[in-house]
Amino acid sequence: YDLGRDVPLISFVEKAKEVDAQLICLSTLMTTTMPGMKEVVEMLEKEGLKDKVKVMIGGGPISQAYCDQINADGYAVNAIGAVTLAKELVGMA
Repeated sequence: YDLGRDVPLISFVEKAKEVDAQLICLSTLMTTTMPGMKEVVEMLEKEGLKDKVKVMIGGGPISQAYCDQINADGYAVNAIGAVTLAKELVGMA
């Protein structure tokens, strides 16, 4: 499900609950939107969904260090790596 851009952060959590998602993937090209990734992770924790819904992040300014810092479940540098990582996170690899 592609929620588009400039989406309220709660929409990611609501959609994950609605469709019983195993994975939320977030990407950004601007450093100004990076804090939103952390907020999504925190919302999942507050909802008690962090163990059920994995969060994968990526994009130009993102790094493994930022992934670790915000407690996301995975980071990939490109789309090919993201597919491999997504399969691992949901137990398909």
